[in-house]
Amino acid sequence: MEAPAIHFCRTASGARIAYASAGSGPPLVMVPGWLSHIEHLWSHSAAASARAKFCGAHRFTWYDRLGCGLSDREGFPLSLENDVEQLRAVLDSAGIKRANLIGYSFGAPPAAVLAARYPERVERVVFYSAFARGSAITTPERMEALKHLVRANWGLGSRTLATMLVPNGSAQDLDWFSHFQRMATTASMAEALLEHLWNMDARDALPEVRVSATVLHNRYDRAVPLAAGREVASLIPGAEFHVFEGNEHDPFIRDSGNVVDAILAAVAGRPVEQVEEARALVEPLTGREREVLQLIARGESNRRIAEQLGISVATVERHISNVYGKIAARGRADAAMRAVSMGLAAPPPRA
Repeated sequence: MEAPAIHFCRTASGARIAYASAGSGPPLVMVPGWLSHIEHLWSHSAAASARAKFCGAHRFTWYDRLGCGLSDREGFPLSLENDVEQLRAVLDSAGIKRANLIGYSFGAPPAAVLAARYPERVERVVFYSAFARGSAITTPERMEALKHLVRANWGLGSRTLATMLVPNGSAQDLDWFSHFQRMATTASMAEALLEHLWNMDARDALPEVRVSATVLHNRYDRAVPLAAGREVASLIPGAEFHVFEGNEHDPFIRDSGNVVDAILAAVAGRPVEQVEEARALVEPLTGREREVLQLIARGESNRRIAEQLGISVATVERHISNVYGKIAARGRADAAMRAVSMGLAAPPPRA
């Protein structure tokens, strides 16, 4: 795959934004989720695989929101209006007259506002782990506690956020995501962005969205609850709403296969349900993978699995990653249910 071309553009107020593009085909633009760094975002192997899929079907463009990555880190207001202006500046600079948009998490409100105001610039929009208003995500008390933790200890704060956003991540996954966040921005900007996220409210714009819209959400998302995604779908006329039986928030680490395929299906106008059907027809598990899946279904930890099978924890984590991909599982609970359906474990007793 070609190396991404990195460019810079400016908003009307003069703030500098970094963006990158790769691949060919209909334009697909991802509005940044929680934090961004156009170079390091894809340094995880699963994330790199996700980007390759996007670039294989589209001219894929992504960018650093102001305050993050290679974009300006200071000297601009934090507001939804400014977020929309950043997206417009990238589209204009990249010469994209009409694009498909991915509004992931933090990127959902600006994607929705742009689609509502400038429908001529948007072909389709796919929302994932989305919210219409930041106050729907958590309580004021929990948000204040998280901001305090980030301000007091960015290392611990980034680790806490990593466990929320990648709940099924291995130790290596969590280390990578924690490091990525600290590279993406400073503690003070992370705190400011959390405050900005909390104050976001795009509910007035959503009923004005007239382009094709698909909303995807994991039922047990720990960072953005399902009710927030349902609110987005309920406010957009004619929006499709698909709920996955998982608990991940980040779309590119543990959940990348399912989510990326679903996004690509929605952008292409294909039924998202076919993604799940297709992933059921996967290659069979190896003997060792079946053993690992059985132990997961029993509720064993990675360390206990390693002890019982006489292998390292790192090897267990590699087997689990392979198992999740093969059976289209989105976490340990999902894997346990798949194990029952495959006859590898007994169903849990009824309450």
